[in-house]
Amino acid sequence: MTVAIAILMKDPGAAKTRLSPVLANDAREKLALLLFENTLQFFMRTRAGEPIGVVTASRETAAIGKKYGASIIEETAHGDINAAACRASAWANDIGATSLLVVHADIATLVDEEVDRLLAARERCSVAIGVSADGGTNALLLTPPDAIPFCYGPNSAKAHEAAARLSGRSSEKLQLAYLSRDIDTPQDLRDHVEAFRSPVEAECFAVATMPEVVAGDGLATLIVEALARTNRALAAGDIVVVAQKIVSKSEGRLVAAKQFQPSQQAIALAAEIGKDPHKVEAILSESSDVIRARRQPPDGLLITRHRHGWICANAGIDESNLGDGRDGMLLLLPEDPDASARAIRSDLEARYGAPIGVIVSDTFGRPWRNGLVNIAIGTAGVPAIVDWAGRTDAYGRGLKATLPAFADEVAAAAGLLMQKDAGLPVIVLRGLRWQAIAGSSARDVLRPVTQELFL
Repeated sequence: MTVAIAILMKDPGAAKTRLSPVLANDAREKLALLLFENTLQFFMRTRAGEPIGVVTASRETAAIGKKYGASIIEETAHGDINAAACRASAWANDIGATSLLVVHADIATLVDEEVDRLLAARERCSVAIGVSADGGTNALLLTPPDAIPFCYGPNSAKAHEAAARLSGRSSEKLQLAYLSRDIDTPQDLRDHVEAFRSPVEAECFAVATMPEVVAGDGLATLIVEALARTNRALAAGDIVVVAQKIVSKSEGRLVAAKQFQPSQQAIALAAEIGKDPHKVEAILSESSDVIRARRQPPDGLLITRHRHGWICANAGIDESNLGDGRDGMLLLLPEDPDASARAIRSDLEARYGAPIGVIVSDTFGRPWRNGLVNIAIGTAGVPAIVDWAGRTDAYGRGLKATLPAFADEVAAAAGLLMQKDAGLPVIVLRGLRWQAIAGSSARDVLRPVTQELFL
């Protein structure tokens, strides 16, 4: 199925008039062009195999579109967005596309996973509506490209839904956190600027009253309910740090040590370091490599490379805080901590209708240093690493190789409240400035084996 993507772009000189109280004419024009080019670059990068068109009456906009290789669809009725969308529909039909995605050029932030979710909706319905924060339509996916008449204007999401119903077409409205936010009003602009301003303070609080988690529990639901019991709610930009322990419990990763039948390798290694062979077999089953093995109290030291790449004691397998009557049980790391974080994030964003980040954290030891610290082993939206190359320090000096491990920093901060004996497995950090990264992974911090200096 071919999806044609059409970006609707007004004449930049006539765009963003509602920003006139805070921006001069030339500034509004520059902002409109910047947002358009960012949108075009995003789709050219992520959907290079699909036909991409720009509907515009502006020569300047058309020149930018041509520079990136987009098709230029001339807007004949200047300023009429529904007429412009009809031009896009005709273009999509002419090139034989089976679906048409119409997007506005002024969406502040686009992320792959939201566009993927929108495009996936064509398997379920003919009309998928990406609803804007004010009830409009920031993205509209039609299968076929002329499935319904266009109804842009106030409350257009409901209007498009009604048009689908009248046309006998199935429809679905999607509340997508980033795709819902454009820059039309002074408040939109303030919100966007605020999102990228360096914080002077941030808040960190525990989600109290979380219940004991068992296999099959929906963590997002438990978090929402626990927040509600203390009259709290998540807000846009919050980062939720969830202890690995409750993620693993909810995913049924609690197993009996006796379930693991020791191999000859496990038996030999257990005898060498003084560790239970069943536990050693469990550790080996979760590991790709043994890094260090040594006999030392209380039950031997075994450092391995987990199959996800983490170098840690006992492949991250835990025996503490498992609950009463759990002697002889082992808690393994989640099968895929990034996927776990994505699932929690998706559910939380659906509940609150706001962009939220999620980190799954665990406590690890560190080479050459005593003590444990919380680190990120799974991320969703939150960047594992932020590249500061090209920025300047506080004194204006250029930075060349500065890569803050942002997700680990957030996890470590959460660890101050999480604590082993506190019974607080979910921590919220609010007020941090960060930009969501599609497809983020906690494993982005791992050095390639070829770059390891001390192993």
